[in-house]
Amino acid sequence: MSKYKIGKVSGVSGDRIDITLIGHIEDGDNSIGVPETMSVNIDTGKGPQPLLIGQPGSFIKISIPNGELLSMVIDIQMRETPLSATETKNAGIEGQYPIELPKRVLSAIPIGTINPSGNFESGTDILPTVNSDVLAVLPETIDKVYESYAEGNFSIGKLSLIPDQDAKINLDAFLTRHAAILGQTGGGKSWTVASILQKIAEFPRSTVVLFDLHGEYKTAFGDYAEYIDATDVELPYWLMNSEELLGLMVDRSESAAPNQIAKFKELLQKVKEEHEENKILGIPKITIDTPVYFDFESIINEFKRLDTEMVPGQKRKKQGPLYGNFTRLLMRIDSRLNDKRYNLIFRPQKYNTSDSMEELFRKFLGEREGCPEKIVVIDMSSIPFDVRNSVISLILRCLFDFAYWYKRVNNKSYPIAVFCDEAHIYLNDKDVSSEPARLSAERIAKEGRKYGVSITAISQRPREVSATILSQCNTFLCLRITNPDDQAYVKNLLPDSIRGIVSMFSTLRRGECILLGDSVMMPTRMKIYPPKPKPSSDDTSFYSEWHSEHVEIDFGEVLDAWRRQEV
Repeated sequence: MSKYKIGKVSGVSGDRIDITLIGHIEDGDNSIGVPETMSVNIDTGKGPQPLLIGQPGSFIKISIPNGELLSMVIDIQMRETPLSATETKNAGIEGQYPIELPKRVLSAIPIGTINPSGNFESGTDILPTVNSDVLAVLPETIDKVYESYAEGNFSIGKLSLIPDQDAKINLDAFLTRHAAILGQTGGGKSWTVASILQKIAEFPRSTVVLFDLHGEYKTAFGDYAEYIDATDVELPYWLMNSEELLGLMVDRSESAAPNQIAKFKELLQKVKEEHEENKILGIPKITIDTPVYFDFESIINEFKRLDTEMVPGQKRKKQGPLYGNFTRLLMRIDSRLNDKRYNLIFRPQKYNTSDSMEELFRKFLGEREGCPEKIVVIDMSSIPFDVRNSVISLILRCLFDFAYWYKRVNNKSYPIAVFCDEAHIYLNDKDVSSEPARLSAERIAKEGRKYGVSITAISQRPREVSATILSQCNTFLCLRITNPDDQAYVKNLLPDSIRGIVSMFSTLRRGECILLGDSVMMPTRMKIYPPKPKPSSDDTSFYSEWHSEHVEIDFGEVLDAWRRQEV
């Protein structure tokens, strides 16, 4: 039976539809309604199909003039049905006690329309009215809906309510239009990220860059991943554009800032043009943002000369026109150069020529000759937070620029997917120190689609992630979120028609999510495939650790690693 009636529409209010279920009625070979067990058996060509009615996250169909409205159940209640005056009177005449029978009411949100030909389309022009028939939905119908939209049969999990059915998504829509993976601590974000990337790594080729802030993912991927410890990699200053360099050196609130900026740009242009290696490159026009090597020390020496310059006067030497203008600037530069944490930027040992740029980009994109890696994991766990923002900013900007020029040269895109774990830490709207990284990520969010660069923000605090980035995300993978403020924030990011689904976030299990947006035809509750192997993100078991025998701690080893900032 393709149409099994389970109830009637009893109320419609904007994006919410109330449905009253009818009791089970046997009529010969046909039957309608829902038994008290809430389970029905629907006749199909393959035999009876058991179906549980009313589960939040399950689907129903509602008859409308141009086909059927596919809707998702978000709530179910039992309500008392008051008897009419006539029923009460008749019961009294017959000497019976009047009984108020409860009714079962579902609440659902509309997802899309199934036309008479069986094709699904998101959204609807028409909402049902009261007394419209409500029908059960077979798993085969849901499977067809997913298959009609998924690209290349790509699946990241199983449907929670139909465990045998793959949850298929459109990977192009997931990545190209950017995505956010949101959920509280312990909800399964690392599990989800590892699972998705392991599925992506099954492609013959892929390029994924993952910022790993806690060193969780080193065990999650095999030989198809490049693991980069950020303390061992160099990101030379000469790769930075002028604004990034100025951000490290100039305090724009200082009165001498305009002179410092103007002179720095002048000197930067000069040293880049005059460097011998750059002359050999044959670049017709070198600008202050051209990524070529230059001698940073020569700029510092010129600033020192101008800051203490004495020029001839009428009777004796006097202070030069820029005397003292660069004192604070030089102090800031010296503090950066003397801070060993910045050695990976200001004191490169390996990447100190323009030619070395190719080797660096091969490393960051996993494009090693003869043995390319599909996933590049950049371990940021050992990088201090104030240095980390500069490193992430530079990497994001370089990835965007590479993709931009690759398309200009080859007339096609080089797809790069960037996954930003713990995005609220360095893509924060309110933290001034995270501005460089945030601006680089926002540029990818706004323009990356044109050049094949995708960004996926992963966070347990969506309210603290850049609103610009989240506003550009067209897919939201939401794990368990119980905080009311975070729920309200995510709710405001969603279209009005599906905001009611937020109430389900707090009931999700670990590794279970609701996927919303362009990558799926309709909101989908799914269980993510377990990653194999798993990331190192399991909770510490206090019980197991404290229940085991006492072991002497080697304090010297721990403290030495702490001091050295390495193991």
